Amino acid sequence: MKIRSLIIVCALLLASGSGSNTTEIATTAKPHTIMIYMNGSDLESEIGAATTDLIEMLESGLNSQNANVVIFTGGTKYWQNDVIPANECAMWKIEDGEIFEIKRVGLLNMGDPDTLADFINFSIANFPAEKYGLILWDHGGGAIAGFGHDEKFDYYDEGSLTLAEMDYAFNKAGLSGQKLEWLGFDSCLMATVEMAIVSAQYARYLVASEDLEPGDGWDYKFLALLNQNPQACGYILGKEIVDTFIDFYGPDSDEILTLSVVDLNKVQQIMDAMGQLMEQCSDKLLNDLFVTDKDDAKNFTILAQRRKHTKTFGLGSPRDNESDMVDIGDMAHQLADLFPHEASTILDALNEAVLYNRHNSRVPLYGLSAYYVYGGPFYESMDLYAGLDVGESYTQYLLKFFEQLTNRQDIRDMLDVDIPLLRYVMGQPVALYRTAQLAGRTQYAIPARVNGKDCDIVVCLKDDCRKLKVLGFRHDDGLVKQKGYDIFEPGDKISFYRPSQGFYSGRRNDCEWLLGEEIEI
Repeated sequence: MKIRSLIIVCALLLASGSGSNTTEIATTAKPHTIMIYMNGSDLESEIGAATTDLIEMLESGLNSQNANVVIFTGGTKYWQNDVIPANECAMWKIEDGEIFEIKRVGLLNMGDPDTLADFINFSIANFPAEKYGLILWDHGGGAIAGFGHDEKFDYYDEGSLTLAEMDYAFNKAGLSGQKLEWLGFDSCLMATVEMAIVSAQYARYLVASEDLEPGDGWDYKFLALLNQNPQACGYILGKEIVDTFIDFYGPDSDEILTLSVVDLNKVQQIMDAMGQLMEQCSDKLLNDLFVTDKDDAKNFTILAQRRKHTKTFGLGSPRDNESDMVDIGDMAHQLADLFPHEASTILDALNEAVLYNRHNSRVPLYGLSAYYVYGGPFYESMDLYAGLDVGESYTQYLLKFFEQLTNRQDIRDMLDVDIPLLRYVMGQPVALYRTAQLAGRTQYAIPARVNGKDCDIVVCLKDDCRKLKVLGFRHDDGLVKQKGYDIFEPGDKISFYRPSQGFYSGRRNDCEWLLGEEIEI
């Protein structure tokens, strides 16, 4: 684990050069300026993850002649160090192992696109470089939910950035005229084709994860690469980010690990190919529009079955399964027998655009995901997606599929069967829903309440072991998915949900969930 004792954390930061309130304007361009938009959120207030990553940056050994590292902090109720202020946002720079305060800017909402735009503008104006990189650090939720969770502002209305708001921020910051070399998300679920289409106007490369990230996130020792290769392009630096991330957790990790580097100049061809495939699927759905008997809606049934079995990211138990992000390559494979040419075109386009991709999934992953409506919440998500305007043909198919999905609830219920693994905990039946198949192990989610709040308890079962390892729990906080887990403490109170109709059928939408007796740890 990266998390160290609070004493060490504070000692390292207090020994730094913090305290300067004077903005230093660089006169000579360095090879790189790396901007880090660090929305601390509950990742910092609960487990000190932002503080830990700041320490990694300080200890990376980066020679400041090769790069400016500029950081914007905020978004959390509490910082687990004595340097970063919790009551207002601030800007910082890292130089040769020390952190210096540039200035404080008051309490700003990190879910406001103007805050992001102003930070980018300030960094580019005051820290000129040959290449610019931007890291968005926090939770993520994919194409619909976007990025971020500012604890100091209303979570659902103001505390996060949608893709449209990021588009606004990047445009306001002038990135359409001066592209970033790379854009990175140290957050969950942001390696989406939709994010890639939006950011292609403003950056050359995207570094992001298709699935959920561990709470410790990236390993910031990747910065040391710039000592050996100060002129590294976004692809080379992105590849180092992927390698250090995967290697930090190791081949035997119980965590879900995915990270890829995408050439943003080539993502439009992926969306075009997806549109061609879904035009064919749309024609099939049209044949079902005027039939009333569920047995006659054969095409929708076929397509819904293929969607159900497509690799989906951000999965939890059926009580928390709303991201609806799927692997594009697996989607193409699921439809390849119906439309071989169109599916092959998608796979070729992915191979061109995804330059580097590592993961520990037993299911092949192709480096980019896409929104494919299935789990809900439908109406809000479809309205948001249509407003993105990232691909007309693909969007039109989703709207038609959504129409059938809501009108054909009887068929959807027949398809929507999640069969849990049954275990007993202290004499109580517990339902485990498979969420990820990893190398040598499988992750499951257990629907539960912890201290009166709905959540998923995340556990891991090795292939050669009968004992479940408890990783922690994730709260059901809506569409933005929690990065990492909360850890159980003595005195925590747990009660388990189970479907009322038994463990061997599972129509989520007509299911009554029963809550078991409360257990205290």
